[in-house]
Amino acid sequence: MTQAGQPYSSVEDEQARAMRAAADRASLIPGIPWPIWAAIGHVLFAVATELANGRRLPIEVRRAALHMVRAIDEAEARR
Repeated sequence: MTQAGQPYSSVEDEQARAMRAAADRASLIPGIPWPIWAAIGHVLFAVATELANGRRLPIEVRRAALHMVRAIDEAEARR
């Protein structure tokens, strides 16, 4: 059992950190309109906050957020 406000494991902590970093980097990808970038950042920061605070999420929500992280990484690699 974890204390309130703590990630369930190091996996959740790592994922939350990766999501926050990707949200910050998304603004650097050319061609993404501001409203879309803002929505991506909002979703990633929200999911990261839930994970970092030890709250469970539906697996598909987590998978979708991790998919966004990979997409941002791939877009950066192409620059």
